[in-house]
Amino acid sequence: MDSTLDYLKKQLDSETQSPALVALPQDFYSRLAAYSRKLKRSGGPGSSDLVLRLVAVQTTLIESMCRDLLSIRSAKARDQKAFLQLLPEERYVFTARRRFDRRFDAFVEALTSGQPSFIDHARKSESERSVTVRFSRQVNELVGLDLKHYGPFEPEDVASLPASNADILISAGDAVEIFTREEA
Repeated sequence: MDSTLDYLKKQLDSETQSPALVALPQDFYSRLAAYSRKLKRSGGPGSSDLVLRLVAVQTTLIESMCRDLLSIRSAKARDQKAFLQLLPEERYVFTARRRFDRRFDAFVEALTSGQPSFIDHARKSESERSVTVRFSRQVNELVGLDLKHYGPFEPEDVASLPASNADILISAGDAVEIFTREEA
């Protein structure tokens, strides 16, 4: 059990100390996920309070170290233009981050270079964006910001709504956002 945590810590330390990306085994993240699944199952129903606390501590350590490792590796890949040296799973995450960085930079460039048409485009794109939600409680019919009628909804119903309306329902606890595999 400790060997997996030690192994993860060793990989994190190596990555932190090396100026270049450190080669990780192809099954690195699969092994971590399998260990985490095994760990969660060990803290199942009927487990003692001590076991549950140990599982929670180990889960927190794994999450923290994985976040740090991914952050360090993605920063190195970006700075060194070494995208192809990342594992496929890391490229999956890094691609979304690069897309965000490009959009962020384009927005700031539009602001500083005086391109109100880009800002209008961003506003229009966001106002037309929809979000898929699953309702956690009953919600009466509502009128979306697009002036269309939605609902009524029962718990567990799924619907695609204008993002602004979905955000209100999510923040009120009436619904939770559902992500497709492509969005996650």
